[in-house]
Amino acid sequence: MKKTLGLLIVLGLAATPALAQKVNIDYARDFDFSGPETFQYVNTEESNASNPMMADRIESMIKAKLKAGGATEVTENPDLFITYHITTEQQTSYTTTSFGYGGYGPGWGGWGGYGYGGMGGMTSSQTTARNYTVGTLIIDAYDSTDKKMIWRATGEVTVKDKPEKQIKQIEKILNKIGKKWAKILADKGK
Repeated sequence: MKKTLGLLIVLGLAATPALAQKVNIDYARDFDFSGPETFQYVNTEESNASNPMMADRIESMIKAKLKAGGATEVTENPDLFITYHITTEQQTSYTTTSFGYGGYGPGWGGWGGYGYGGMGGMTSSQTTARNYTVGTLIIDAYDSTDKKMIWRATGEVTVKDKPEKQIKQIEKILNKIGKKWAKILADKGK
């Protein structure tokens, strides 16, 4: 019984969507990233989250991370233009749970007409659907001289319902992007 319950728990966990943030970075391999010192944040039509308060928070968090990394925010003639986009996708996960007992016990069917396996078992299954939102934060950097994208970071997460938890998710994504970028700059991997 313990094995069966343990297996059901493992299968149930495997069927739920991943909750960890996934981050990726792509960048222009020929660009000298030691040069830029200033940035200007630029809004675009795709930039903001649908909630204006959350959009302001995301913008502030991105600026704070850039400043903490040594960049200076300017209002004109920056080295880099920075912007972000949010995409969301509704997804559904299905979980099937089965309960019951098997057909082990005395009954007809063994050698000589009597053995194990003669009594049938009863099983009941229930499938439940769980709808959730996958959100992706995309941060882009453009070289101000060539007006060409030189850097893109993405962070994907299953979006929480409460704004306080969403803020924490964005902070974690930005921290993971920062750590990954530091490793790339140090030639220690991707």
